[in-house]
Amino acid sequence: RGLGESFARALVGAGAHVAVSDVLHERGQALVQDLTRTGHLAHYVPMDLRDAASVQAGVAAAARLLGGLDGLVNNAAITNSGGKDMGDISTDTWDAVMEVNVRGTWLATAAAAPFLAASGSGRVVNIASDTALWGAPRLMAYVASKGAVIAMTRSMARELGAQSITVNAIAPGLTEVEATQYVPQQRHEDYRNGRAIQRAQVPQDVDAAVLFLLSRASGFITGQLLPVNGGFVMH
Repeated sequence: RGLGESFARALVGAGAHVAVSDVLHERGQALVQDLTRTGHLAHYVPMDLRDAASVQAGVAAAARLLGGLDGLVNNAAITNSGGKDMGDISTDTWDAVMEVNVRGTWLATAAAAPFLAASGSGRVVNIASDTALWGAPRLMAYVASKGAVIAMTRSMARELGAQSITVNAIAPGLTEVEATQYVPQQRHEDYRNGRAIQRAQVPQDVDAAVLFLLSRASGFITGQLLPVNGGFVMH
């Protein structure tokens, strides 16, 4: 859903074959059915980022269905701590956010790396968040997790570069999707007013950056962070 759905639609529109993964099985299957109904090649692969075996099996299944892997987009994440002061976040919530957002990104990338290396020009795009650049308050578990994703991106780029795999991160701003409907309207307005381009951000604003970083044109760019937020944060 949200950014992930938008990326999948943009990718098939550019001629890519995609595997969509999620724990929301009905949503994932419905998206793939819609994509294939319009003539595109897409598959649904169930995957739970909290379960290492599920990640390994899901990535292997995607590679089998697609005949290999050229790119991986680590988009799935949870927030859970939104609106709570740091002292009010439970350790269970903190651990769940880290488990999905940080450990899941690591597990998926490690599982995909052999397939990406076999492609000869593998690409990994990690979806971070500009909250980690400006330190959004009352969102600490999520902010910390996305800061970790940015740091991991650089380390992954060093490790995988010898295999001609690039690893980059995109930091979107607050985007108008289903998952951000809980965010207070004042926060949405603050974002709009604070941007150099003063309008709401929609998923399609991020699509082109994802497509570029997955393409052969980005082959000498790695370990980098690209904020896509209308100039709310300039990095």
